[in-house]
Amino acid sequence: MTDFKPPGVPIRAVLFDWDGTVADTRPGIFNSVRYAIREHGIPDKPDDELRYFIGPPLYDGFEHVFGVDDDMATTLTDTYRVYYRDRGIYECNIYAGVGDLLRELHDAGVKTAVVSSKPKEFLDRLIEHFGFADCLDAVVGPAMDNHNSNKTVLVNQALKELMLLPSTVAMIGDRHFDMEGAKNAGVNAIGVLYGYGTEEELCRAGADAICEQVVDLRGYLLQHCGIS
Repeated sequence: MTDFKPPGVPIRAVLFDWDGTVADTRPGIFNSVRYAIREHGIPDKPDDELRYFIGPPLYDGFEHVFGVDDDMATTLTDTYRVYYRDRGIYECNIYAGVGDLLRELHDAGVKTAVVSSKPKEFLDRLIEHFGFADCLDAVVGPAMDNHNSNKTVLVNQALKELMLLPSTVAMIGDRHFDMEGAKNAGVNAIGVLYGYGTEEELCRAGADAICEQVVDLRGYLLQHCGIS
């Protein structure tokens, strides 16, 4: 665990990204992407290139990875969701220890939330499916038709719902989108390396601390949340 800039005040709320932070969602995302491009006759890409889809909005992923225009990105996103809505959504696994950490923080009086560029409709279904509803104070995601899903906007929405000052909040994520959204909103940015980002990516995006494993993240949060 690398602590570049410890928070100046105790952390009172923790915002978790979903993909690559709470859950390993690669199988469902990759299967849904490949379903969409197959339906539209677009050649496949290797897994290393499809990793880009884990984090940003889908529209951005299709434009960036497959070089399509905005209209085709919208069409591919709609087709992606045909598969994802009932099958791909559940093709994922919660990272070992993350569920326990969410509950431990919540039970200790720390507010917890999921803040993701995944549509809120899907987040709500996943949270209910995995039994996290009773240990989350907020779930923030864009509407299904939101093309931008700007992480700064989402973090600010979470701050408004939780009614806390940014300096008392930490955002946990595995990609630069999470770190940039956190920094732009004035909250503490904590990167994790067990997901799909790299240490270089997280540092470049301004991470205040980087935790290699879930156990390191737990230790960091318990310390800075004042939980003995």
